[in-house]
Amino acid sequence: MRDGIYLTKAGHPTVVFVHDFFEKAARAQAKALGMPDLKIYVYPQHKAGDFEATSSRTGWKRADRGRLN
Repeated sequence: MRDGIYLTKAGHPTVVFVHDFFEKAARAQAKALGMPDLKIYVYPQHKAGDFEATSSRTGWKRADRGRLN
């Protein structure tokens, strides 16, 4: 989060990727550090034993389509 905030404040286009489990904390930290509109991409965390090789690429595909929260 802090890296994304520092890069954004330095003028670099930034998107922070976080697992769904950490979404609330990520948004709270962005707000607390003065960047409530920071672009955050939330993706589901795999459960133990619930991993498919193709699903690891899902986050990148969605990011390429611009599906940001």
